[in-house]
Amino acid sequence: MSAPNTSTLVSRMIAMAGQPDEAIASTENQAATRVKRIVWSSQAAKLQGSLSARAVYDIETAVTLDLDSMELPEVFFTSVEVGGRVITCDLDASGTASIFGLIEAGEYDDLVEEAGDDALFGVDWDGVYITPARTRH
Repeated sequence: MSAPNTSTLVSRMIAMAGQPDEAIASTENQAATRVKRIVWSSQAAKLQGSLSARAVYDIETAVTLDLDSMELPEVFFTSVEVGGRVITCDLDASGTASIFGLIEAGEYDDLVEEAGDDALFGVDWDGVYITPARTRH
């Protein structure tokens, strides 16, 4: 068995952040949700129109494989790198994967470096928390 990738670990942290212990235990006992359909948010849909059918297929396939491999009931936020782009997405409990944005990999690296280590996460007395303004797309 291979070690979980960073994306999986980060997504698990996001899924558990801010939930009481009972909710975390309940989440861990829920069956994994599989991607049943993919929707592109309005921002991402604008970019989708400029992509080739092959690029759209590659993105949707990579997003599906990544989200399914996490074996979580929901994924609140993750990113997948495909063809030189970073795709931000999530998965809800009904199996709908949402693609929020497509960012060039170099630009994404610059944004992450500029934001610093605490761009998405922080730690307080209760554990990991998410800064909501940073996870909205």
